[in-house]
Amino acid sequence: MRRGHHRGEVDLFVRPGRHAPFRAMAVGWLAPVAAALLVVGGVVAWGIVSAREQGAAPPPRSAAVPSKLLLLELRSKDAVMIAVVGSSGTSPPAALAIPPNVVMTIPGQGDGTVKDVTLLNGSEATVAISNLVGAWIPHYAVTDPNHLAAIVDRAGGIQLFGSVASGAEVSAGLLEPGPARALTWRETLIGLFEAGPSWAPSDFLGSDDAAAGARLLTAAKGAAMEALPTATVTPGYLRPDYEAVAGLMQERFGMAGQPPVRVLVLNGTGAPGVGESVAERLIPQGYRVVVSENASSFDHRETLVVAASEESREMAEQVRRLLGVGTLSVSAVPSGLGEVTILVGEDYTNG
Repeated sequence: MRRGHHRGEVDLFVRPGRHAPFRAMAVGWLAPVAAALLVVGGVVAWGIVSAREQGAAPPPRSAAVPSKLLLLELRSKDAVMIAVVGSSGTSPPAALAIPPNVVMTIPGQGDGTVKDVTLLNGSEATVAISNLVGAWIPHYAVTDPNHLAAIVDRAGGIQLFGSVASGAEVSAGLLEPGPARALTWRETLIGLFEAGPSWAPSDFLGSDDAAAGARLLTAAKGAAMEALPTATVTPGYLRPDYEAVAGLMQERFGMAGQPPVRVLVLNGTGAPGVGESVAERLIPQGYRVVVSENASSFDHRETLVVAASEESREMAEQVRRLLGVGTLSVSAVPSGLGEVTILVGEDYTNG
């Protein structure tokens, strides 16, 4: 039976996502999202809250410049491997290997794994991995074993598992099926960063900005390779340790030290790409999408931004400003999943 919508009451039930089996792992074995979000149905509408007057911001304590980030994808006919590379900042160059079996929230797609991200196009994958690491990645570049082999040969070979390997040997290792391939990818990147070859736009199959990608990878000479901090949640799957990820991104890439503010995004219109679009606006400003699902109905005309508590009101107001639409409300009972919930309406998708 269809639920009625009453004035002063907001329906934030969600439809099951296509990756529902991963949700419990993605949020640390919390109760299902649909049940948890029931508590935010009774919200007290505050209306659009005007921003408080702000005094002059104090000068920054440090002139440190965060690293410029690139999502690097290696694509073969049966596998995709990814890494985040940072260079051209105050911190020394660094790279972050992303395991394919990490459980995560994919904005606009729901809950899944990094392997699911590899099925997306470059821009969609960039949004998803930005959400995972808690920092905006402005560029992506895609290569393959053949192009990578040419780079290795230009460098005169690289160190791989303790010996010098040619481009053909590196390519063969990256095409070898099995779990060892991910290790070969990681060791290949270590060898390339040690050798420090110059990259060219022609080294990529695709990129949003091939010249920028080549510059960032060339500047990554000597980059330290890191692994994404994770914890095992069930055999075969890993959960990100977000607190440790935030610390790593600060230490190695010069990013903000605090974990991003958690946001739940519910699509109340049914329009495709809503979750990804919202994430693109929020992630660069210090937010992470922890739930991306459909609302129980697609007839919501106005976007509602719900603060989990009075303490979260300023965060929710900033979200409303970033979206450019919506009414700010406060939840009578926090969901426990995040600080802000966004029910996206037609005023956003038609804006």
